[in-house]
Amino acid sequence: MPRVFLVNPALTSLGYGIMTPRWLFVIAQATPKELVENPVIIDESIEKFDPSKIGPKDIVGLGMTTSNCAVGYRHIKAIKERGATVIVGGIHATIFPEEPLEFGADAVVTGNGDNVWRKAVEDALNGKLQKVYAGGRVPGDQLLPADWSLLDPRNYLIATVQTIAGCPENCSFCSVWVTDGRKPRQRLTDKIIGEVNELYRLGFRFIAFADDNFNPGTLGRIAREKSPEKQKEFHRIREERLRFFEEYDRSVPKDIYGLTQMTSEIATDPEYLEAAYTKMRIRGVLVGVESFSQAGLKRANKEWNPVGDRMIEALQTIRNKGILVLSSLICGLESDNKDSLIQMRDFAIKSGTDLAQFVIYSPYPGTVDLANMKKAGNTSSTISLKNDRFWLDIEKPTVMINHPHLSDEVLVEEVGKSWQRFYSLRQLLKRAASPRWGIGFDIYSFRLLSD
Repeated sequence: MPRVFLVNPALTSLGYGIMTPRWLFVIAQATPKELVENPVIIDESIEKFDPSKIGPKDIVGLGMTTSNCAVGYRHIKAIKERGATVIVGGIHATIFPEEPLEFGADAVVTGNGDNVWRKAVEDALNGKLQKVYAGGRVPGDQLLPADWSLLDPRNYLIATVQTIAGCPENCSFCSVWVTDGRKPRQRLTDKIIGEVNELYRLGFRFIAFADDNFNPGTLGRIAREKSPEKQKEFHRIREERLRFFEEYDRSVPKDIYGLTQMTSEIATDPEYLEAAYTKMRIRGVLVGVESFSQAGLKRANKEWNPVGDRMIEALQTIRNKGILVLSSLICGLESDNKDSLIQMRDFAIKSGTDLAQFVIYSPYPGTVDLANMKKAGNTSSTISLKNDRFWLDIEKPTVMINHPHLSDEVLVEEVGKSWQRFYSLRQLLKRAASPRWGIGFDIYSFRLLSD
């Protein structure tokens, strides 16, 4: 019987993973097991992919993001030399479906593969493989649960479960709303609860809710929506989420905790924030601060984010609820200069955020920013790319843009100083002394100390 291999490419293999690559186990669920053996799952963060194990009748599914596609394209060549069929999916293939074909893939799956992967496998087995299978945006009630029977829980610290797809925002640096849509799609409650309970039985006590926006319908989001019809839809989404939180609380063990991504607007909705903490037991969140300045937020098309001290208040509201906050900050937006990067660093420390990441700005495929930079005659951006297809370079440079106000050296230096100062021994001890950490995380055992 032919075999199906599902491969998550990576540049290096560490022998362990922090979070499960959810797509591997969802596509495993979608694989027609009456036609092929159980899929062989290979996450290269755990172990390197060995093409010599592939036979000429086998099918290999490669999941590609922009960050791993250069490695994936190398695999295509090796797999084709074995005579096997290669089908590529993932966000990068959705944005550039022609590129994997250019590098030798037999077919591409765009969008969600939950429904079309089965058809692609059947066609491959019958010699009728098409070049492109459009998965589109699968409705929430059709999004598949992961097949966790194929997971070795010893390999990962945290498991991933999706509760809602899509994001209603349109940040210029983000491709999620382009590929996954701006209409939130809630998964079926029983499917989510079934996954969480299965993962609990496997020994997991932390779940990362792999939602790009865990709070798409908070009161703050509703208040800034101008369309009455959309306001009504956001109210429906909010109520649907709160009902789901209640059912989740009744149906899963009390000692399994959640991590996720939220917008700062969670702070505008005390009821939603309370439910996230008490019902979903959220204990850690990544918040896209992006910039503490109005100019930075304008360039990111995220002007609805609070600015400066108001952002600090929003972060403190989340932290005061008992949720650890990781603030994500973009360094090198078009409005940035050396002084603004220093101010960013000072604001991050002043904010009291538990953790921070200082990310050098890179315009990724599928974003408005990249489209504008590549558009002939465009004058809306003074930033340009060093390489129009930088993702094909395995040894990518640290800085992938030409910035109007910052040299590569200054940008890298200031970002390095931000990391060093924020995580200096003095700042670490200061944060560790905060009473907040008593209900946060023991960073050595990653176990909840108290509730």
